[in-house]
Amino acid sequence: MAELMQVLAADGSGWLNLLPGIEEGEDFASSTPGPFAIFGDRQPPVTMCTWVPPQPGRQSAEEVTIGIMHPQGRAALPLLTQAGIDVPPGWRVTQDHPRRGLVAHVALMIPHADVVAWLVRAGAALCPATLTGMWQVEAYRLV
Repeated sequence: MAELMQVLAADGSGWLNLLPGIEEGEDFASSTPGPFAIFGDRQPPVTMCTWVPPQPGRQSAEEVTIGIMHPQGRAALPLLTQAGIDVPPGWRVTQDHPRRGLVAHVALMIPHADVVAWLVRAGAALCPATLTGMWQVEAYRLV
């Protein structure tokens, strides 16, 4: 995955989504949205972490953008702090919203493995489902 991240960071051509593995038999029936869910503020019952390299021509060319969509229904930072997961020094949090999730900017010089390790720890802490410990990576490239 580090090689793929390096390629994406070099040309700013895509992004990665990280999705946790959920234990088989996990029951989300109580969280299934009804026909008017589009008007509500319910989130999917699992977290999704995103890693986006700098885009060509943007001011923040030396920063990676990371995000965590989560179903907690409240700000993520206090929950992460309670779990002993602090945002590393130098990372800039630009959003912590119950519906839109947590967004931060990380210097490009921070090793990709460190960023992914933090995303996985934070994503797992914010996910109410029973996790398998495995994560799926979805890679997207703009052509």
